[in-house]
Amino acid sequence: MLRPLRLAAGWSIALLAAMLLNLALARPIAAPEAVTLSGGGATLASPIPTTPVPEIPIDRLPTFVGATPGGEIAGEIGGDIGGGSARPVELAPLTARQAAALQAATDRARAAFGLSALAIGVSLDASSGWTGASGVALDGVTRLDGDSPFAIASITKTFTAALVLQLIGEGRLSLHDRVAELLPHLPIAADVTVAQLLRHTSGIADLLTPLRDRLNAATERIWQPGEVVAEVGQPWFAPGTAWGYSNTNYLLLGMIVERVGGQPFKKQLQERLLSPLGLDSTGELLAHGAPPLMAPSWASAFGASGCMYASPHDLLRWGDALYGGRVLAPRELSHMLDFRSHGYGMGAERIRVGQESGYGHSGLLRGFTSLVVHLPDSGITLVVMGTLNIFDPAAVLAHREGQDPSILDLALQAAAAAEKAA
Repeated sequence: MLRPLRLAAGWSIALLAAMLLNLALARPIAAPEAVTLSGGGATLASPIPTTPVPEIPIDRLPTFVGATPGGEIAGEIGGDIGGGSARPVELAPLTARQAAALQAATDRARAAFGLSALAIGVSLDASSGWTGASGVALDGVTRLDGDSPFAIASITKTFTAALVLQLIGEGRLSLHDRVAELLPHLPIAADVTVAQLLRHTSGIADLLTPLRDRLNAATERIWQPGEVVAEVGQPWFAPGTAWGYSNTNYLLLGMIVERVGGQPFKKQLQERLLSPLGLDSTGELLAHGAPPLMAPSWASAFGASGCMYASPHDLLRWGDALYGGRVLAPRELSHMLDFRSHGYGMGAERIRVGQESGYGHSGLLRGFTSLVVHLPDSGITLVVMGTLNIFDPAAVLAHREGQDPSILDLALQAAAAAEKAA
């Protein structure tokens, strides 16, 4: 059996896997004092992947981080979480003093981690909040704020998973459906299920390694999902026998959304999620009018696993809506938040920020690092978006300098003050 990877405090599993896949795409930095940027190793035992696992350099982490016990579908958790009725909700601003303190903490964190840009979002019980930024955009000139767009990389998976789970809730799709029957024109093992794609237990290999050089060599090329899947190669392991983070899983889920929903992914994304929630600064990187944040080859190849951008303001509202039960009905949200032993549910993962435990998703691609995390005990949702260096976004939130509070400290203080005033 594979043993779970022992993670350093603050790291999320998918960000570690993304760092393995993307480490060469951004310049690493030394961590500020007392901030850990690496995790421990993992032991890979049976089952043996059908394709030999290449030797992993010492500064990278294994892809296979845990085994999947038992079956694919677990019981529901969390009770009556919400009704799944999407609607726009705007946050009331925090006080001027709270906003100034958060801006100062953001400035300190950006400097400490050597980032060219850092944007932060804080929401308290989905009712009040703050978004702000420090630094400049990739052009080196444009000043940023809470409405500035960033590529969100694998946080795209939270949107894709929500679309899939909505279709399941409507009875148009099942977690047990076999992918080969839904997408018969693709070379997918016969027993891979929709649930295994969502959980990263399908064994399907990741798309980056076979495509990286070609994406860099022809940056203007637009890749179609079927072309990408054809390049992936042999599976890592037999379906359902282990866990391995693979962007290909969510690329395939995007194709399934189109097949079952009968409309392009972009149209369903807009009509089902973005428009109902009023997320006007969120969309696909290659859509008409989208900000020029990433080369077409990279934006297209990752498809529904990493093709989106958002502003900190929008991403904060998305985290509130998704984890607050305004996007998915209770049964579907319980599937998303059923994390199993490897810490990954269905488009969500366990995340620790300082001493606080929560869930959400991280993203890392082409110099963009991001995180959206909900801390249920305090009712806080947090967003981190940064550029230039690889960094641990959870460590950014918990970063303190001397007596100066961290972003997390300030969020917890504001939440306590709001509860006292209520």
